[in-house]
Amino acid sequence: MSHRVWRSVVATMQEDAFVAAVPAAASTLATAEALPALDVTPEAPNSTLQRARLPSPAERLHLTVATLIRAKQCLASAIYFEARDEPVRGQIAVAQVVINRVFSGYYPHDLCDVVYQNASRHLDCQFTFACDGKRKVINERGAWARAQQIAGQVLAGDLYDQAVGSSTHYHALYVRPDWVEEMKKFARSGTHNF
Repeated sequence: MSHRVWRSVVATMQEDAFVAAVPAAASTLATAEALPALDVTPEAPNSTLQRARLPSPAERLHLTVATLIRAKQCLASAIYFEARDEPVRGQIAVAQVVINRVFSGYYPHDLCDVVYQNASRHLDCQFTFACDGKRKVINERGAWARAQQIAGQVLAGDLYDQAVGSSTHYHALYVRPDWVEEMKKFARSGTHNF
């Protein structure tokens, strides 16, 4: 299943003022780092066309306030326990893999069910932290806050790593899972291949 960029396009007066001020430069912006949350596509004056906005993962999953809070906690847990020592890009990539699994058709259609799938099987689950038998204690408040922020932004469609794309798997560089030969490597971030 191909996934498009989930970044929400939020049309605010500030963004519109920026687009109006630099329409010629808008087409020269090449990197996401330059303006990660702005859609700077210039529009024709007096155009009746509106910018299309792709639905965010939260919208596609039809999350209510209660289910969004639960999904965010599950996703933040996966980020924290799987990648808290990784660069932010690696943490985003882990979150993206979880989201990609939800939409793949091969995994449960609930984010928490994906994160904790087969958690009762010792070291035979989808994400090692869920079934390694170790007590899960959040003792790094800064890393937990960052994981929650990343989870919220990924669910809102504000963060997406095109290099990771539609990856549904990742592994640490120091392990070689039996499924790795069947997969195409898209990216490496920190100590993980995606």
